[in-house]
Amino acid sequence: MRGTVVNTPGYYYAISYWLSALVMILVHGCGKKDVWKYVYGVLSFISIFTVMFFTDGIKQMFFMPLMVCVFLLMLLYIRMAGELPWRETGFFCAKAFINAEFAASLCWQIHYFYTGDFSGQEKGTPEQMLWRVLHMVVIYAVLYILIYLIERYLKKDIEELQITRRELLVVYFVLIMVYCISNVSYVDVKSIFSAGTAMDVFIIRTLADLSGMAVLYAYHIQVKEIQMRFEKDTLRNIMDMQYKNYKLSKESIDIVNQKYHDLKHQINLLKSGADSEKAGEYLEQMEREIKIYETQNKTGNKVLDTILTSKSMHCQRHGIELKFMGEGQLLNFMEDMDISALFGNMLDNAIESVVKIKDRQKRLISLHVIQDKQFIRIRTENYCEENVQFQDGIPITTKKDKRFHGYGMKSMKKIVEKYGGSVMAGKANNWFELKILIPMKH
Repeated sequence: MRGTVVNTPGYYYAISYWLSALVMILVHGCGKKDVWKYVYGVLSFISIFTVMFFTDGIKQMFFMPLMVCVFLLMLLYIRMAGELPWRETGFFCAKAFINAEFAASLCWQIHYFYTGDFSGQEKGTPEQMLWRVLHMVVIYAVLYILIYLIERYLKKDIEELQITRRELLVVYFVLIMVYCISNVSYVDVKSIFSAGTAMDVFIIRTLADLSGMAVLYAYHIQVKEIQMRFEKDTLRNIMDMQYKNYKLSKESIDIVNQKYHDLKHQINLLKSGADSEKAGEYLEQMEREIKIYETQNKTGNKVLDTILTSKSMHCQRHGIELKFMGEGQLLNFMEDMDISALFGNMLDNAIESVVKIKDRQKRLISLHVIQDKQFIRIRTENYCEENVQFQDGIPITTKKDKRFHGYGMKSMKKIVEKYGGSVMAGKANNWFELKILIPMKH
């Protein structure tokens, strides 16, 4: 091999590792930004830089444990600052690691090509150090802006990427294979993947890392498309289910109402012919008991009437007080399926929350549909003792497998956005509030 090939200086990798992790946090991170995120960033940079700078030129037997340590520091940084679940953290950390390897390798290769400087661990003159730093800043800026834009593009159309155990194992297999191939020339110069010159070594490493990036981004796109299809099918199934429930409820309520009116007339007839006061009281009691089956909701929208009646009967059976105030006719411009899915999911979520409350006096739900200037305001309130987590004003599921939960809220959000509206939720003093604002149609 012509010349003594010195590996890329440790500080090249340290800066690259940290920048790569930062990009993943900025694009995919969850939670609010606070001072702790900046603290995590500073501590992470100091830790990674210290490890890489002071272990430059470390013996091969300690090299792999060192890289595992750096990877774990990146993993911890993305987890703490990004507030992502562990599987998603591992997925983005693997991508960040390969991206950083490619950026550092390409940057050093370009520097070597134009300067012939392969003595990277020597200090050199101030002018040489300044040139090295400036060229690193420019190349890293271009590369990481490009990576940031690619990640933002992949983030579109999906709120949160959900990674399975199998998908995570695939990503780590690719990571290990790519890293081994890209660094084989530094371990054994006589292997089948080794090179004969310094420039060949850098080219092999850069191309191996670039190939690894391509594979991981292609896999990311595949995982995203699978999840998007799954979400689309699930949301459609939820809407279909709510609409079918509405149709079944409407048919059942129509039958019950007809029976109620028939019984009401029969009871009135029997009351008029009752011989004793006790018999009259008994008939009045029967009338009160069956009155709960009469449709009490006359909102001005037939779909909303049916949903409220169905949910009211369910609430009565579980000791829940459901109140409605507003004008249902404001919703007449919406499609029946959208109304059934929107209000069905809203009330189902509220009922699911309050039915867990032991004190039945606190099982309270209210629904408001009112006009406010050129907008329709829809608001549900219910007493809530649960610890609800929010992201961008939307409650997120706390159930372990998010892949199969939280679609009721996603369905509502999609319906509201279809009509140009917005959804916002919050909780204060044990009261959960969901607010929907939709422009009126003329």
